[in-house]
Amino acid sequence: MYVFVIAFFISFVPFVALGLLALKILWRHPDHALHRLTMLLISAIALIFLSDFLTQVLDHHIARQITIRGTYIFSFGAMALLIYFFTKLSRVTLPGFVLHTAAAIPLCGIVLMECIPSVFSITVAQGRYWRVEVQSIGFQYLVIVISCYTMIYLLLIMWFGYRKLKSKRIYQHEQRMMLTIIRGSFYAVVWLLTSFVISEWLRDNPYVPIDSLPTYAGLILAYTLQLSMSKHQFLIGEVQRYKLLFTLSTHGIALINSRGIAIEMNPAFRTIMGVAADRNDVSVLQLYPEEQREDIINMQKKGYSERRMPQGIQLPVINFLGDSLTIEVNSDFLEIEGELYCYAMIRDITKEQKDQQRLLELAYTDSLTGLANRYQFSLYIEQMLKQCRADGTHLAVMQMDVDHFKWINDTMGHSAGDQLLVHIAGLIRRHIPETSLVARMGGDEFALLSVLTSDQLQQEATEIANRILSGFHREVNLKEKYYDVSCSIGIYISENERDTPEMLLSHADIAMYHAKKLGRNQYQIFNEQLKNSAERLMQLQRGLEAALKYNEFSLVYQPQVDIRTDRTVGVEALLRWNSATLGTVSPQEFIPIAEQNGLIRPIGEWVMKEAARQAAAWERDGTGKLKMSVNVSASQLNDPQFIVKMRHVLEQTTLPPQLFCLEFTESVAIRESEHIHTICENVITMGSSLSVDDFGTGYSSLRTVTSIPFECIKIDRSLVFDIDRNPRNEAVVRSVLELAEQLNMSVLAEGVETVRQVELLKQLGCHYVQGYYYARPMSADELRQWLISG
Repeated sequence: MYVFVIAFFISFVPFVALGLLALKILWRHPDHALHRLTMLLISAIALIFLSDFLTQVLDHHIARQITIRGTYIFSFGAMALLIYFFTKLSRVTLPGFVLHTAAAIPLCGIVLMECIPSVFSITVAQGRYWRVEVQSIGFQYLVIVISCYTMIYLLLIMWFGYRKLKSKRIYQHEQRMMLTIIRGSFYAVVWLLTSFVISEWLRDNPYVPIDSLPTYAGLILAYTLQLSMSKHQFLIGEVQRYKLLFTLSTHGIALINSRGIAIEMNPAFRTIMGVAADRNDVSVLQLYPEEQREDIINMQKKGYSERRMPQGIQLPVINFLGDSLTIEVNSDFLEIEGELYCYAMIRDITKEQKDQQRLLELAYTDSLTGLANRYQFSLYIEQMLKQCRADGTHLAVMQMDVDHFKWINDTMGHSAGDQLLVHIAGLIRRHIPETSLVARMGGDEFALLSVLTSDQLQQEATEIANRILSGFHREVNLKEKYYDVSCSIGIYISENERDTPEMLLSHADIAMYHAKKLGRNQYQIFNEQLKNSAERLMQLQRGLEAALKYNEFSLVYQPQVDIRTDRTVGVEALLRWNSATLGTVSPQEFIPIAEQNGLIRPIGEWVMKEAARQAAAWERDGTGKLKMSVNVSASQLNDPQFIVKMRHVLEQTTLPPQLFCLEFTESVAIRESEHIHTICENVITMGSSLSVDDFGTGYSSLRTVTSIPFECIKIDRSLVFDIDRNPRNEAVVRSVLELAEQLNMSVLAEGVETVRQVELLKQLGCHYVQGYYYARPMSADELRQWLISG
């Protein structure tokens, strides 16, 4: 009974433990080749223990067969499995025939036992206390040689594998695992050799079966694998599957214990934190800035106690290289062998934060001047409106526009324009209250927002405006040239709770344009009169957009008379607008608006087509061959397709070109001289004629008159209306007539209203007139009746 009990604990209990471990490993990942190989290896070691147990407790004859057929067959088989297992584990690549040959050498022991029993014999004898193995000298040498060969192969293959992995930073985890297995294998070899010696000295030991002691070398090896499995997560399927994710991830990953020591780190974590490749067990607590360290440590302690950490938190750190970084941390907790660890994933967001800050600056700041941009200004107005409603204060919004900036930008170049804008931005900054916000709204427009704190709202606002205007009095040096620069300012003071940011900007803009209209270099405060003017302007703009569509335009015609014969030689087409909502609108009011918003081109095309159609109709019905004069704007003449459109109009209406005349002012001719010359030459080539309108106003450039092939000069009404009372005007008209005679041009006087004016013009030699004295502008039908009756 004693023998059974001792054998049970020494051999059967390890057999059961190893069998359960083999099943556990297989259950973890049955499809994994290394798992299956590990299970076979531990199972072979377990069967050796089972053979030792059965050798002691079964019948002597059966025990002999078990020792021969079981113990050493399993032992030599386990050695072959060890060679396969350790080679695969070491990551050392061997050719297939070399690996199979190396693994077959331990199996030679089985062959020799079976084929040469006389040399390699083993039997079981009943000792004084225990059954003992009786081995021939040849068998003893065979076991020693094969055992030493196997252990030396294992140590060498693992050492080579360790050296191979040591050259690669991503396999530091495997390096530590291999060192553990190498140490365990070394202890197993030492135990195996020691137990062989002890078994020879203490063969008659009454306490334990000495022949079972060498088997414990296998138990040491199995324990080593168990230790690697628990300590280094060896043979766990999840780690194998996610190994590349851990080692190759660009996110830093670390396993941190409750003392703040990182015991596992992937290469990305080492790179971010500046941890050397040979440095382990790093304290992450010393990475935090000293002034924030205590708060962060307290947060981590709370996280460990609650097993929950905030996700996506951003922490400042100073890595081991001395670089200041901001990291984003996501973490969770896991328990390993009873100890709680924090599994942290970090991401270096330093550059990302700098990029975001730069994007915010670009989104809220004007890149040229460094001032706030329109978007930031609008947000600030909305914020300050709410604050002012709460504390009862008021806002002043100022819109500022640089006078004549376009001229400087066009003549000096965009670089000079940018230099000027930067200068103006600094100038405005220096002359406004520190609490005010100034922004560049685009182009040469700036805006100012200031909180008014005194009871004299207008006085406080105008003081700010005057300081800004006074700052513009100094000359600006641009490309070694000095320029006088001024600005126009529009002011709106918010006193109404219903004011909106859009309303504040719009009203200040209206006031600013009024300041420009009154002569620039001044400020204007928004009032109801300006509001009414702005509303009228808006109505006109909207009305003009619909006027062509709804046929609200019409033409009237004023006769042009030869005063020598009182015969009508031509007419001037004049545009009229009768709006369905605004009523009759004066051309002096809507023409400038049409020129500003670009509608003058389609309107001008309509005028040309309608005038030409009417002139052609008069010619066909016998009314007469009247030359039709049509005014054209600078915008029309700048149209690259103008001549094509004019030719199309004449062809479509069948009007002879010689009955069509274009009128435009000197200022238009001067503005785009080269382009205008080309247009004029094409008009003359077509057979039509040209008239210079409003002569005597504007630049009155003789060069313009002589360089463009004008047929007629139209003297402006401002020189005609008092010609009988003002000798100066009479002298000017006489000079124009003499000039025209020398240039072989005709002259037409506009605005003739009295018989005295007609007689005086006739005496001076002016043959053609146009004005109320003969007829007011009339519709086509009225003009036809006038011609018939006259």
